[in-house]
Amino acid sequence: MNDSSSQAGGPSLCLEWKQLNYYVPAQEQSNYSFWNECRKKRELRILHDVSGHMKTGDLIAILGGSGAGKTTLLAAISQRLRGNLTGDVVLNGIAMERNQMTRISSFLPQFEINVKTFTAYEHLYFMSHFKMHRRTTKAEKRQRVTDLLLAVGLRDSAHTRIQQLSGGERKRLSLAEELITDPIFLFCDEPTTGLDSFSAYSVIKTLRHLCTRRRIAKHSLNQVYGEDSFETPSDEGGSSGGSNSIQMEMVSSSHESLLLQSMRDMPTLSVLNNSPNGTHKKAAICSIHQPTSDIFELFTHIILMDGGHIVYQGRTEQVAKFFTGLGYELPLNCNPADFYLKTLADNQGSKNAGSILRAKYEHETDGLYGGSWLLAKNYSGDYLKHVKNFKKIRWIYQVYLLIIRFMTEDLRNIKNGLIAFGFFMITAVTLSLMYSGIGGLTQRTVQDVGGSIFMLSNEMIFTFSYGVTYVFPAAMPIIRREVGEGTYSLSAYYVALVLSFVPIAFIKAYVFLSVIYASIYYTRGLLLYISMGFLMSLSAVAAVGYGVFLSSLFETDKMASECAAPFDLIFLIFGGTYMNVDSVPGLKYFSLFFYSNEALMYKFWIDIDNIDCPVNEDHPCIKTGMEVLEQGSYRTADYTYWLDCFSLLVVALVFHIVSFALVRRYIHRSGYY
Repeated sequence: MNDSSSQAGGPSLCLEWKQLNYYVPAQEQSNYSFWNECRKKRELRILHDVSGHMKTGDLIAILGGSGAGKTTLLAAISQRLRGNLTGDVVLNGIAMERNQMTRISSFLPQFEINVKTFTAYEHLYFMSHFKMHRRTTKAEKRQRVTDLLLAVGLRDSAHTRIQQLSGGERKRLSLAEELITDPIFLFCDEPTTGLDSFSAYSVIKTLRHLCTRRRIAKHSLNQVYGEDSFETPSDEGGSSGGSNSIQMEMVSSSHESLLLQSMRDMPTLSVLNNSPNGTHKKAAICSIHQPTSDIFELFTHIILMDGGHIVYQGRTEQVAKFFTGLGYELPLNCNPADFYLKTLADNQGSKNAGSILRAKYEHETDGLYGGSWLLAKNYSGDYLKHVKNFKKIRWIYQVYLLIIRFMTEDLRNIKNGLIAFGFFMITAVTLSLMYSGIGGLTQRTVQDVGGSIFMLSNEMIFTFSYGVTYVFPAAMPIIRREVGEGTYSLSAYYVALVLSFVPIAFIKAYVFLSVIYASIYYTRGLLLYISMGFLMSLSAVAAVGYGVFLSSLFETDKMASECAAPFDLIFLIFGGTYMNVDSVPGLKYFSLFFYSNEALMYKFWIDIDNIDCPVNEDHPCIKTGMEVLEQGSYRTADYTYWLDCFSLLVVALVFHIVSFALVRRYIHRSGYY
């Protein structure tokens, strides 16, 4: 493990992990609903004192049956897990913190998690802003994206939307995303899942080249890390010429035709030499399920897992000898991976193969991982110094880019948006027809006007609140991954999400009001239209806060919609129409319906000095707008309208603060994978 040999002009990097243990709740938990904290949880142990190591140049496969702990081990080593994880992870004797691991490594998830409406080029260019140094120019980012698309064989699909790419192309795009900063360590969870044999071979072959290539050119590190980070490394160990070529390993004749076809689809990996880590090879570790024999031979090392334990770790060509020593002979013309997995799963008879293999492995490695993890090793620490000098883009620019992404998604899904908007306008036309009979201000129309105004409030609040309950259940995989990787901060995402709804709220509010105002309130002039539209826009903004709160409180959008009924009932009752709000003092201030309804009623009635009151009426008459407001127990002070506007913003802010806290707590508790 203490290999100090130079690799292509740079020191060998060795990542070690010791006695990793991971526990999860025994019972299934809901996502981020608040009642989980009230449950007494029992824990299951997933990893059992797992220790091991990997060095640059290694391509490691983790094999094991379902539930063996392969993905958990990957996430634990890469420190992408949160929760009850114990143990140590060190790099050449230096203890690694979580933020350091996320900078020097990348985690390729089993399933692609990205915005499907983006093209391959747009996605990589968008991510380059977050993953490259803040001083990197746009031209350098575009060049890096172009190089990556060429390297993974997606040049011809660069401007194809992700949702239209094949499974293999999506997997290669995900790999290209992880290579933007050229990390030293790659953690790949089932990189061949869902791929045909050729696509799977191409992906693993790409990883093999990344791990075993030899760089012979001098490169500038400023392209990614910025001019203020460090000097360009000398061209140690390089050969003449300044060529950017990669020394390819020899392959057997049986693989030659497949390799040639692979190289046609992936024209060259030499473009990846223009990277910040020009003196280091890579190390990749992959969990993989039933690899073909061709794919199995590409791995330099394997790790066999059974029930959360490691039963073998070593070079691929030595594992057969390990099994033979216990009487498990590898049959001729048999896929080695299938044989090893079948042997592990064999629990027939009095002997358990997994237990026997584990006992032998633990005996052979006894004491290997028992020494101090902080012993001085032949490692300069320059690489970590370079990582610490990395500067991300500023928070405000993160917000800006995320807003652009949200807006682009909406525009690419314009058909669904137009359908929803069409139904929204049908409601506006229906209300305008139902209340179009309102004529002059009479005793009968007082109630009609009050009903129409309350319907305006209801429609805006319900439409926007229920329209965003899907947000966090749908976006949580992306949030967990990108926030967990440090791509951007959760606060930047949340602020961008909220701001992206603001223009929609104002546009929809004024368009909706225009239809109704032209039919019912048109005699009152333009000023009332502007005031009512502004208030309805703020109501929509507050409703977004309410909807996002429901979205963050419950597990799914369906659950949020069904469980929102008690909240809606309370808000409606104290909205000022179904019950005199002074009957239960104070509770009206918890209802966003009240602020919206009161402000609209105030603006409509406060200037009305004369309401028709027939002389022959036997019941009391309401003669002025002031009396209408007093009868409904609404405030009549000069500041009422603006106070309600401010209150709606406060309500929205409170909802967003609570929602943000719930989402952040869930992510911190559950982890990122």
